Amino acid sequence: KFSKDGRRVVTASRDRTAKIWDTLTGRLLLTLSGHTSYVNACDFSPDGTRVITASNDSTARIWNAENGTLILVLEGHTLAVRSCAFSPDGSRIITACGDGKARVF
Repeated sequence: KFSKDGRRVVTASRDRTAKIWDTLTGRLLLTLSGHTSYVNACDFSPDGTRVITASNDSTARIWNAENGTLILVLEGHTLAVRSCAFSPDGSRIITACGDGKARVF
């Protein structure tokens, strides 16, 4: 997913990480490590300061998009978290699980 300003992109990976890239240079800026299984989805917050990731480890995680620091682990799903997104104002997050349930945080 692209950041709102288009200057960065975040990618999800089967290597259990998400990566933030500079779209102008193609340079890797940050690697977000901490999930214990595949990362299925990721998204930037509307203001570009945070990233959310969703994983097969049944969690979603919120990261600082500037320095890669883990901010919060969102738990409560019983199966893989398949999708995640910030609300348009960035105040809430929605996640969707493999069991068909969604959670709003």
